Amino acid sequence: MASPTESSLGTLVMASLLILALFFTGLWIYVAAQAGQDPSYLLPWFGGAALGIIAVGLVGYVITGMRRGGRRG
Repeated sequence: MASPTESSLGTLVMASLLILALFFTGLWIYVAAQAGQDPSYLLPWFGGAALGIIAVGLVGYVITGMRRGGRRG
């Protein structure tokens, strides 16, 4: 069974990605609605932010696994 620390870390990563996706969608619509604007410049910024959130989550999982002794079961 997963410890509360692991499940809360996963929840935090998922919540961060969902909030980022909502913010990205809103900003994309806002920029696309302006005349003569191309919102594709937002992709690298939000892609980098998503990769950063995922990397922080993976590091957190690795650190948690190392504290537990490295092996499960």
